Amino acid sequence: MKSLQKPPSDPKVEPTENKDREAPDSFNPRSLVIRGYASSLEQPGQDSPLGYLSDQENWIEPEPKILLQPETRPISHDQLVVEVKGIYAGLVMVEAKCIDVDNKQSAAAQERNPMHRTQLTLEQWQALIALHKTLLHEHHDFFLASQHPSADPALNRLAAKYSMPARMWRHGIYAFLEVLRHRLPESLDHMLAFISIAYSTIALLYETVPTFEDTWIECLGNLSRYHMAIEDDDMRDREVWSVVARFWYDKAADKNPNVGRLYHHLAILARPYTLQQLSLYLHALTCMLPFESARGSIMTLFNPILEGRESANRRSSSMETMFIKAHGSLFTRRSLKDFFQCTRKLCDGALLDNHISCVTAEFKKQGVFAALSNIASLFEYDVLRAKDTSRSIFCLAFNEAIARKSSESQAILENTTNFRGFAEPSPQPPLSKLTLNDLKPQEVSSSLSTITYASSLTFGTLSVALQRIGDKNVYPLVNTYLTFLHCLVDVKEAMQHVEMDIPWLELASFLTALAKPEAVASKVFSSGFPKPDQGVGRPLPEDFIMRGQVWIQGFFPIRWFEDAMVDDEERTLELPSMAAPRRERILWLGHNITSHGQWIQYESSTRNFSPTLHARGLRKRELEGTLGLN
Repeated sequence: MKSLQKPPSDPKVEPTENKDREAPDSFNPRSLVIRGYASSLEQPGQDSPLGYLSDQENWIEPEPKILLQPETRPISHDQLVVEVKGIYAGLVMVEAKCIDVDNKQSAAAQERNPMHRTQLTLEQWQALIALHKTLLHEHHDFFLASQHPSADPALNRLAAKYSMPARMWRHGIYAFLEVLRHRLPESLDHMLAFISIAYSTIALLYETVPTFEDTWIECLGNLSRYHMAIEDDDMRDREVWSVVARFWYDKAADKNPNVGRLYHHLAILARPYTLQQLSLYLHALTCMLPFESARGSIMTLFNPILEGRESANRRSSSMETMFIKAHGSLFTRRSLKDFFQCTRKLCDGALLDNHISCVTAEFKKQGVFAALSNIASLFEYDVLRAKDTSRSIFCLAFNEAIARKSSESQAILENTTNFRGFAEPSPQPPLSKLTLNDLKPQEVSSSLSTITYASSLTFGTLSVALQRIGDKNVYPLVNTYLTFLHCLVDVKEAMQHVEMDIPWLELASFLTALAKPEAVASKVFSSGFPKPDQGVGRPLPEDFIMRGQVWIQGFFPIRWFEDAMVDDEERTLELPSMAAPRRERILWLGHNITSHGQWIQYESSTRNFSPTLHARGLRKRELEGTLGLN
């Protein structure tokens, strides 16, 4: 593995000229420890610390001495303000120099004419790295000083007020990395060295400045991804840094599950042309805070398969290829004929069913990715946008439902005198003020057309899984679908457009078979989220994957993921102990749907689920429509 250059142990840099910094009565905390340490070693009247006498023959073994703690002096608030001002003045000067140099080097690196492109010498590369390293150290000093325990709230807020974390990443790291990237391969060694310096600095800030922990985590993921991208020769090193990048992005997504940008990063790191990569790209587009750039990135997944390139087809199974092709056809609207052909092969043919039988336990993961991708298609991949506002019927309907629940919860809190026992509602991203009534007729028509196509694939996939009664490998997929239906039945404006396509008869048969073998726990019939009798409970692997979606907001109990304390390496593990909780969750979701009394019903004495007359009528109408009858 290529060894990264270790950054110098002393991050101190020479301060820029600044009168405030050189004032005789100013306080410099960076030199205090050094002065105190030196003074503690220079006390008169002590023997030589080496313990030697002048006569070599009479050597005496020195007694161990305990070094006293270096003398320190408290820093006043005024002194801290002066120090912060001095650091910021120097930082701005170095930042301006970095911006100017990076702009010039970026233009030179992208020069198309080789005759006009200048090659940098070793000394010039070292000077550039030293300049950006100085800026990183200035930022480090600023963060430590402004977040000092003696600082008041106004001083603490300076870093956020002046967007210091973002400026550090943009001007101190990202811009220079792009300069280095455009000059590959000649800049490879210099890029590795600078990534090592930047990674060490951000890792130190992650430990010492927790105020901006979320930013540091994402920066560490970005640096790891840069390192992975340039490791073309050693695939082992490339995989190591890919794992490191995924670790940091997963950690960031844990803290901010509604941010689509993080799922976009994870999609880039995923194995190409797989259901996981498709699901992550679509997650980035349809979560609470969608990441618009994912629209361009997902085409690197769709285009090779839609164009029939052999390399893409060889790297994924036939089922995955067909599944991605179906979504690519619907996403791009290039050929709806291809979409219908793929859907028929997957759902009406035996392609999906045979694939489940072939991969067995591996489908526990693949099924969740397939289910979430299908659900994203119902939201039209959030493609129909105008002025940053979604035009999707499902998006708008769920946004209105979230707004209603939020106002109801707020009213309960305001009208309750005793707040003990009520959890503080988590802040939600701002929702669109656009409503379903604001959509133009052509927008409604276009949205309904896409929903009709998406519904056939979405619930056709569910129908195939529900017919595999007793196959535990489809349980995670069924759990994901039922979680969506649990949320969907409360949103009538969306439910009315797909209820005819939902396989209610197959769902009732599946739930009945699941309830029969052994007694059903009483928690299945409760209205509250099913939790274990003892302990805090452990989230299922699919729970982590579903987070952040628009439709799942408010489903999981507060601190469901935080209190579980599941290690990052263990969250995707399928343990034998998960079988019972997943069975209880599926039955609880099914029983919750029966409480609406519209689609399925439950007979407690026989433990039978059965479709209602309304659901049977929907199936009859669906069959008549399929046969083209009036």
